[in-house]
Amino acid sequence: MPSVTTTAPDGSVLTVHVYAGEELGEDYSFADIVEAFALGREVEGGLEFTRKELRDLLNLANAYSFDHPEGFIEMCLEVARAAATLPGEKLVFHSDF
Repeated sequence: MPSVTTTAPDGSVLTVHVYAGEELGEDYSFADIVEAFALGREVEGGLEFTRKELRDLLNLANAYSFDHPEGFIEMCLEVARAAATLPGEKLVFHSDF
């Protein structure tokens, strides 16, 4: 299944979000975060975020939840929630959709 992943502290792959666009009749991608909220930067097949950007992502997703597809907002919230449980000043997330 298409998803957004990151690396857990033990080195395993942690699935953060499973793409639900087809089920919801929506079309969104992980890269839309950069376009919609001007957060993150592309690195080695993924997006890298600072801690501040991840806090901003949570706030912006909540503030603009009615302006974007439901699946996109849920993805943003799941990325921000997962980041809160992970160490590091910068985190990289990967997507295959």
